[in-house]
Amino acid sequence: MGMSLWQKAVVVLLGVAIFGGSVYFARIAFRPPGLERYNAIPRVSYVHPNVEKLKQARVLADKGELSDARTILVKALVAAPKSPVTRELRDLLGDINTQIFFSREPSPGKTEYTVKRGDALVSIARKLESSTEAIIRVNDLNSTLIRPGEKLLIPQLDFTITIDLPRDRVIVHDSRGFFTQYPIVSAELPRGRHATIHTKVTAKSFWQDGKPVRPNQGLQNESTPRINLGRTGYVLYGVNDENDTNTSEIDVEADNKDGTPDARVPNRPLRGIAMLKDDITEIELLIRKGTPVTVILDPKFLPSPASIRE
Repeated sequence: MGMSLWQKAVVVLLGVAIFGGSVYFARIAFRPPGLERYNAIPRVSYVHPNVEKLKQARVLADKGELSDARTILVKALVAAPKSPVTRELRDLLGDINTQIFFSREPSPGKTEYTVKRGDALVSIARKLESSTEAIIRVNDLNSTLIRPGEKLLIPQLDFTITIDLPRDRVIVHDSRGFFTQYPIVSAELPRGRHATIHTKVTAKSFWQDGKPVRPNQGLQNESTPRINLGRTGYVLYGVNDENDTNTSEIDVEADNKDGTPDARVPNRPLRGIAMLKDDITEIELLIRKGTPVTVILDPKFLPSPASIRE
């Protein structure tokens, strides 16, 4: 028996009610009542506090207020050692540290010395564990002549070096910790058996137009330093820009027994760690023969597990 007209009307009304309810609840689910008000709220992106600290320090450094800038950078790195701008903070801190160190401004890393009769820069440097080149740079001398009674600031070269190949940085430490860092342009080294190598500076030489030249005792010159470490094939050398590198293999036996490059083959391609010329010129002033060096090798310079088993 078919439905009556009344029953059909009830079914239609129920269908309309169910469909309308579904539409209503779907609208609530996909467009909550407060959505428009929520969308009207301005979106705020999280910015790490160290980003603002970096800006503040840069402004102070540009004004020449180096000590205040340094304080901000140190506090930022201590509070948050890992942040999106950690490398930039360390780069700027290193620039400021070296500016202070090589200035006439007294600092913990420098000793005031009054020149005595019979003194020479070489003897003063030896006595106070410094170098002639660093004394000339700090005191802005234009010759090696000094006079009794003259006051000099003597920088103490008690630095250690870490060559961090995975992070492409040469890092300098002093007694207080991090001092400065420099970028590594490229590296071509012999393979090592251990991830970390402990060595020291064995020699410094100066080169110009592919030939060794005599050091000019820190006075203005066009030569570029090379720093040899106590491990065959490990040398820091300078390039003019990031494209001016030569990573060709060389016969490491072409070096002298003390690790210095053999002058009889001045044009042979270099093998070692390339840095920008200005950076290695500065780092040469911070080190001396015997400066401790730690090399953290990149995995590509380590033997494969298979070769170790063999």
